[in-house]
Amino acid sequence: MWFSNLICYRFKQDVSYSQEDFDKALEQDLFRSCTGQELSTFGWTKAFGKHGQTLSHFSQDSILVCAKREEKVLPAAVINELVAEKVEQIEAEENRPVKKKEKDELKENILHTLLPQAFKKSSLQFAFIDQKNGWVVVNSASFNKAEELLALLRKSLGTLPVVPAFANYDLDVFLTDWLTNFSTPEGFSIGNDAELEEADDSGAQVKLKGHDLSCDEVKSHLENGKRVTKLALDWQERVKFMLQNDGSIKRLSYSETLKEENANIPKEDMAVKLDADFILASEEIKQLLEELTQGLGDAEDL
Repeated sequence: MWFSNLICYRFKQDVSYSQEDFDKALEQDLFRSCTGQELSTFGWTKAFGKHGQTLSHFSQDSILVCAKREEKVLPAAVINELVAEKVEQIEAEENRPVKKKEKDELKENILHTLLPQAFKKSSLQFAFIDQKNGWVVVNSASFNKAEELLALLRKSLGTLPVVPAFANYDLDVFLTDWLTNFSTPEGFSIGNDAELEEADDSGAQVKLKGHDLSCDEVKSHLENGKRVTKLALDWQERVKFMLQNDGSIKRLSYSETLKEENANIPKEDMAVKLDADFILASEEIKQLLEELTQGLGDAEDL
């Protein structure tokens, strides 16, 4: 339940769900395994897996959901080798070159033949809804994958009036200002990692890892007009993360003190421990996001 990457959205209006109605909505799009010619499937599975009984988990105004994806694995190298063999055979038997359109058709036929025998791999993607403060937080490093989960949730619920949480903020300006002045909103401090980029079209980057970001070298880059696109931050010495200019929050790491708060829950009570960890992690994330947005100010006033 410890989210490691955050793609965040805000509701445009107040929401309130009951677990019974919410689960009934999710049941319309249950996960099922790939069959026949399907390359992938995507649907809802139990939020606590084998340790739970319901698709969603409601706890302290938050709702945890889990989507499962299954994909068929067909290595490109294998496909390309089979296509090459078939092309070689045709060219030898018919004494003519095989053009691109025909090669594409051969590839499609080979894929069609192999799909039913392909290996399958699956992955889980978690998200939670904060009904009180209006957040939707997806545990993903990719906006595309986060949007896929939101699309599934929107399909199940019928509507999902959300917008990207940081879309109206020019985060480049904030990150650059924070590092230039080595000053952050209250409760936050600058870490040791950052990425800077030339403001012109060249896109030249400077990547700093485990670096003293207050040093003269970094100041020189900033004075020469580079903008900060990624900046490591520490919140309350409880959560460390990388804030990126696209609004994603990556590489979350939680303090040992925080993670040990539920260490006394026995493994036999895994459902209880998962619930406790979800409450602990989600409450930390909610508070972090609230303080971060307070530090950024009202986007409408910018």
